[in-house]
Amino acid sequence: MSDRVRYRQLGRRLACENRLFNVYFDAVETPGGEVVHDFIIVRPKVAAPGGIVGVCVLPEVDGRIGLMRGYRHQLDDDVWQAPAGFVEPGESADQSAMRELGEETGLTCDPENLQQLGVYYPDAGLIEGSVALFAAHNCRPTGLDVLHHEIGASSLQFFEPASLTRFVREAESVGGSTLVACFRYLATR
Repeated sequence: MSDRVRYRQLGRRLACENRLFNVYFDAVETPGGEVVHDFIIVRPKVAAPGGIVGVCVLPEVDGRIGLMRGYRHQLDDDVWQAPAGFVEPGESADQSAMRELGEETGLTCDPENLQQLGVYYPDAGLIEGSVALFAAHNCRPTGLDVLHHEIGASSLQFFEPASLTRFVREAESVGGSTLVACFRYLATR
């Protein structure tokens, strides 16, 4: 790995924070000697082992995958997405996936039916952390009433495998975690 081109971090200052994130402005020097000021880094405050800061889980019911279409104010658009969220203190990625599945959909699955689909960096140039992807097979209702108080959460719309394949190829306004999770889910079938 010594042949990798590396930037040298010269400094970091906290720009702002909330309960979930610290936002930093870094000063970095390129291998050519150029100094870049105010390079933005978003660092989640909580991470599971391996630097996993979030999860995305595809709920499968009767062989169909459920996705939500929720409004995102920053884009002024409705975006297709799977249940997803941030890791909470002390949680493993698997525990976070099961919690988010229940909170956002009112569904659950047996732990052995939670399939890992790998991890990915949602924006390696901005966010300091990765997202763990899952498929939750053989989901069933928990019996709990789900309040869609979370931003972007809505009712599930279900896709058969063939229509999910078309969705991956053609849909617009899709969250990145959802798209990667769908692609990996289809690749394992």
